[in-house]
Amino acid sequence: MISVANNHPAVSVVLPVFNAERFLGEAIDSTLTQTFADLELIAVDDGSTDRSLEILHDYESRDERVRVIARSHTGIVGARNEGIKAARGRYVAALDNDDAMYPTRLAEQVVFLEDQDDVVAVGAAALLVDIDGDPLIDRHLATAADKIEQELLNGRNPMMQPGVLFRRDTLLEIGGYRESCNYSEDYDLFLRLSERGKLRNLDQVLLKHRQHLNRASTSQYEQQRRVVVESLTEAYQRRGLVRPFPEIEAAWHPNTPVGYHIRCASDAWDGDNPATVRKHAFALWKLRPWSLRALELYSRTVMGRRAYSIVEQIKATIRG
Repeated sequence: MISVANNHPAVSVVLPVFNAERFLGEAIDSTLTQTFADLELIAVDDGSTDRSLEILHDYESRDERVRVIARSHTGIVGARNEGIKAARGRYVAALDNDDAMYPTRLAEQVVFLEDQDDVVAVGAAALLVDIDGDPLIDRHLATAADKIEQELLNGRNPMMQPGVLFRRDTLLEIGGYRESCNYSEDYDLFLRLSERGKLRNLDQVLLKHRQHLNRASTSQYEQQRRVVVESLTEAYQRRGLVRPFPEIEAAWHPNTPVGYHIRCASDAWDGDNPATVRKHAFALWKLRPWSLRALELYSRTVMGRRAYSIVEQIKATIRG
């Protein structure tokens, strides 16, 4: 059995869990095998109805660094906040129950925060993967503090929530996540954190971020937009900013199987992962036999990138 060196580990990994039995083991294993071992894992089960809680208790029985909190289902915001309040580390690492960390994530982020006193949170680049864990594309974000703040004040989220390491004291000072900001609680949090210190991103890929078929309704996308507008309006007021307000559009996510496979195939093409392109093109073909889009996506991998580029140039010349 592995135990925490003391009652005050350097890092508390907060893992909100809800019906995640398919991916949960990978998320936990990626935490417990970090090269930075001075950590605790606080897993907050938010009323799961599958085997998630059973899986969590199994890990808890085998590794004293794992602490399980079981609660009634109220949503991810409450689960995150409960984990933060229970954390004993000076740093809090976010992780989602269907993602996984690269082995050196915490080590690199802790070193960065130890060296940068004016930084209150640091994120990282991520490899986007599909539902099966197959690679899509590396997603890199702005790394400089001024660029990150500029993105935030233009209504865009420049940090990947499950890959961020926070200073716990600062999280507590601002009251953690706000329940009223559901669906964009991370964007609201980053806005308020940026008023306490700098936000940064490492350019290294330190997270596997899983892309799902998102079944959120149009009303939820509109609620997400509303939260962004309200959070940004408040941030402008707090900062005394007087300038044109950016136009905020509702975020789009593929909420149909067809949209999901098109998005995955397109990202995999841009990420130079032809096997994943073929997989999703074939899945799209099964959903829509004789789909021209499926044929086009699949044909790209047959031709290769150079040949496809030449074809696209010819088509553009003919259209012109």
